[in-house]
Amino acid sequence: MNASSNVRNLDIANKIASTGSVFRKYFPDAKVNFSPWDNIKDNDLFDTLDFSFQFPGWNPCLECKAILLQLRVVEVDNEVPKLLGIVMKGMILPKERWRVATVGKWEMTGTHLPQQAQIDNLFLVCKELYKLFSTTSTSNKN
Repeated sequence: MNASSNVRNLDIANKIASTGSVFRKYFPDAKVNFSPWDNIKDNDLFDTLDFSFQFPGWNPCLECKAILLQLRVVEVDNEVPKLLGIVMKGMILPKERWRVATVGKWEMTGTHLPQQAQIDNLFLVCKELYKLFSTTSTSNKN
């Protein structure tokens, strides 16, 4: 689901906006899109927060022009969603060049992998996102 469609309170809005900031910390040339899907009608997609990050032209270090970031979440008592996993896909539309999922060994797979420094930055993004979603705002604490 488009991340922008999941904003129901200020804390969720903050987490979604912060996700874009975390990614741009490591990839400052990326332009964030909080609504990568034009038409969402599939209810199966509601368990993800989806973002896309476009680069100005081809990014040879990342071997792609855009990255689709999907945060797999579960909602607990209408609070900020709990982050279960992350999938990132390096894209040259319409084809996927590489992918990494934070399940198991966190291995990157694909036909054209990014350079090692960029892989390290992608993993740092994942770690920071887990940290971001593990915290709650003071307004949600009892």
